[in-house]
Amino acid sequence: MRHARDVLEEVLGQLPPRPRSELKRQLRALDSRYVSRTLPDPFAAHRQWRSDLWWRRRLAGGRVAG
Repeated sequence: MRHARDVLEEVLGQLPPRPRSELKRQLRALDSRYVSRTLPDPFAAHRQWRSDLWWRRRLAGGRVAG
């Protein structure tokens, strides 16, 4: 999951305004589902190279979500 979301975030930064807003709208629904199925990782700041990206600070099934 994290790699795919990383790629999508990079794509968002390269899209023109209208397609970017359409993709963001789609991602909001998917991100919401992901958040509801994972837990915050209390050690993410020490573990992740990009702890500023919220999806890298989640745990899924007792593991770092991937």
